[in-house]
Amino acid sequence: MLNSSKLVQADPPDVQQAHRRARTLVLALGNPLRGDDGVGIAVINALEANPRLPKGVDLIDGGTPGVDTSLLLHGYHRAIIVDAAEMGLLPGTWAQFVLNDNAFLKPNDVDQLISVHSAGLAEALELGYTLDILPDDITICGIQPSTIGWSSGLSNPVQEAIPAVCSAILEILNRVEGSPS
Repeated sequence: MLNSSKLVQADPPDVQQAHRRARTLVLALGNPLRGDDGVGIAVINALEANPRLPKGVDLIDGGTPGVDTSLLLHGYHRAIIVDAAEMGLLPGTWAQFVLNDNAFLKPNDVDQLISVHSAGLAEALELGYTLDILPDDITICGIQPSTIGWSSGLSNPVQEAIPAVCSAILEILNRVEGSPS
């Protein structure tokens, strides 16, 4: 028998959206069972343990959802996406860029930045853009993988990039969100 006093009812969608509009999302994409593809989750874990993480930030492990990523982004006013990205650079090198109407990642732009989830991120962003459900401010932090295969754990170059990526994300969050909590 269920004790009804312990049941928690989910907020209606409009209340959930109002909550999200006041927050920033840091979204990790990837699969930790695929080597360096797990770097997004590693960054989220490091951010979660950092006392400089400001209030008003949701850290979410988005896994490998494909176009469903647009739904994870829906309703937030700002988002930072962290993912392994094939950029043709040395392993562990990372890049950060901001999406806007003039520099929008499209599925056919995979030569510029290829998510290791095929073009899933680009397709999700295009869908979200078309549906007008994306945050106004989206930053992508892509980390060049060394190995993507069926293995757990990150390569040394990718592991060594995590503090710098976290530092850059915290700088963005603290500059925008205010003082640390």
